Amino acid sequence: EIENNADALAGKTLIPFSTHAGSGLSDFDGKLSSACPDSTVGEGLAIRGSDAQNEPERVQSEVNDWLSGVGYTEQKK
Repeated sequence: EIENNADALAGKTLIPFSTHAGSGLSDFDGKLSSACPDSTVGEGLAIRGSDAQNEPERVQSEVNDWLSGVGYTEQKK
């Protein structure tokens, strides 16, 4: 359970993402905030599994836009 790791996650930014069949994030971001009160929970993303399977290019673009929006930058090796 995530609550068991709340101390280790304190001060961290947590950004939930998932695929789903119709439930979206199901308030997981709210539950994450409650379970880890000393963490910052950023804007999550939920992608329909059928969209990921049937429209991968569109979904990849959506994920890339979301990642940019939450401040992720790819690390070059």
